[in-house]
Amino acid sequence: MKSVYLLAFVICSAFLFSACLGEKYDFTPPDVTLMNTTDYLETEKLAAVNIEWDSDQLYTKKTDDIFAVAKEQKTLVYGAGQEVSVVFVSQDFAIKKLSAYVLKNDIKTDIEVDGEVFSMPEEKGEYIIVLHLLADSGTVEYVGNVLIE
Repeated sequence: MKSVYLLAFVICSAFLFSACLGEKYDFTPPDVTLMNTTDYLETEKLAAVNIEWDSDQLYTKKTDDIFAVAKEQKTLVYGAGQEVSVVFVSQDFAIKKLSAYVLKNDIKTDIEVDGEVFSMPEEKGEYIIVLHLLADSGTVEYVGNVLIE
């Protein structure tokens, strides 16, 4: 009977150990969504355009015309001055700085980011939004197409 328990222990240990070795972790740059929590819970993903990310390996991506990429994205609709949260789909990194700006008619307006929360512009219209993440693993720029109603 003792040998049966020992055999069961060895088999269970082998399964547990092999599961640990086969597990793969994703250290790629995080996806980012904007979450509108004032009216109803809705999230929208932004496009990553410029990446210099180094975790388990180096990830780089350079986009020459980030505004063309932004215009191709789904239009995100928000109210004037609406508060929005930046949500990282995975966050196995430390944020050093998160900044944002919008572009309307070639006029750049910086947005004050408090932690991971900011307010949309007060003026109605169509904007391109750009988020810049500086983290301990590198930098990523995200873009989107925004309509302020």
